[in-house]
Amino acid sequence: MEKLSGQELIQQAGQLIAENKLDEAVKIFGFLVEKLPDAYLPLLSRCTCLIQLERYEEAKLDAEKILTLQNVPISDDIAPGNSTLHSVGYIRLAKCYKELGQVEEAEKLIKKRQELEKKVKSNKDVKNIITNLSDESDNENAIPEKSSTNKVAEKLRLQGNDLYKKQKYKESLEKYLKAFEINPNDLLVNSNCAQVYLKLGKLDEALDHAETCIRLNSKWAKGYYRKGCVLLEKKKFQDSISAFQLAKRYGAQESDLEKKID
Repeated sequence: MEKLSGQELIQQAGQLIAENKLDEAVKIFGFLVEKLPDAYLPLLSRCTCLIQLERYEEAKLDAEKILTLQNVPISDDIAPGNSTLHSVGYIRLAKCYKELGQVEEAEKLIKKRQELEKKVKSNKDVKNIITNLSDESDNENAIPEKSSTNKVAEKLRLQGNDLYKKQKYKESLEKYLKAFEINPNDLLVNSNCAQVYLKLGKLDEALDHAETCIRLNSKWAKGYYRKGCVLLEKKKFQDSISAFQLAKRYGAQESDLEKKID
């Protein structure tokens, strides 16, 4: 795992989940949790996998750890019906308590989640949620489905494009990075990240995203063009020419390509 990037590991874990190889996915998420202790997605994903594996004591520890992290807003695609990280933490922890036979504790957690979401319900509603908790948790994927992920990432990317056109580069970068967090394997998101990092003079970050484009699609001209532009700014002229020539080979349409090569 040490040789793979975080993006590659997440992609691999998603494939394992799709193949119902949850034990193997748990190992990958565990590795990411150790490397990125303050990142919530690997922890949340591992917690959900453990619940699906009925390893409730372990999942309980993860859910408790989630509640110690900063309570940040989350996309509805990550956990439908929950708008904050702690909301998901409460619902996951309640699921564990319920399955471990501690229904009263589960009810308390559901109430806390409802207060957090500002959706106060009657005690009867809480009982109904406890009854249906298995279905609610089991139907939530550890990683958003590809179609939903693409839709959210694309919306954020387009918002970033609008800000970029207004020369609000830092604001556009925030949108692009949110899109990247949701779908790190989106070609256009990585291309946009590369461009705005280049504009901000953060060349190493720009190069990382340009190379990610190439890794995702080795015949996509824009990836080589982005890489060439970054290398040009880094004054690595021979490498830059090689990247531009590959961009030309694969049909790049940029009007300044020939000028840059010259």
